[in-house]
Amino acid sequence: MGSTPWCSRTCNVETVIIAGKIRKWRGSLLDADLVRLRGELERSRDHLFRAADVQQNLFGYS
Repeated sequence: MGSTPWCSRTCNVETVIIAGKIRKWRGSLLDADLVRLRGELERSRDHLFRAADVQQNLFGYS
């Protein structure tokens, strides 16, 4: 059982069921608003960087 999580990638997962609901079917996410999720993740990232007083542009690229 231990080798499965270590040797697998997300592309190896075809179906995901969470709390009895199918969340991924035949390799595609269902009911996922990826644009909204990305915005939430970026806002969360920005907040964490500001709270830690860390420069986001770590490598000096524009």
